[in-house]
Amino acid sequence: MIRLVSIALAVAGIGLACQALAADVDMSKLTCKEVGDMPAAKTIGVAMWVNGYVHGKAGNPMVDGGMAHANAEKITAYCKSNANSTLADAIEAVAKS
Repeated sequence: MIRLVSIALAVAGIGLACQALAADVDMSKLTCKEVGDMPAAKTIGVAMWVNGYVHGKAGNPMVDGGMAHANAEKITAYCKSNANSTLADAIEAVAKS
């Protein structure tokens, strides 16, 4: 049952992310400031991408909602102090801490 809920959430999240980003975005060049300037709907798509990126690099196909939220808060805090950093640099900095 938990597995089905996780799959349903992932599918729903992918749908939201696709609608939220709509235009092509080079995630390797996206800065913290640009993410901060996005409407809330687009930041959901970015958050989903970040979660997938981190899990993909780690080779971990599992989704932990609590951990994803905690990491998003860490990345947000980093970005507030480093607005000109890229989102990728923020992810790497948080991963090292």
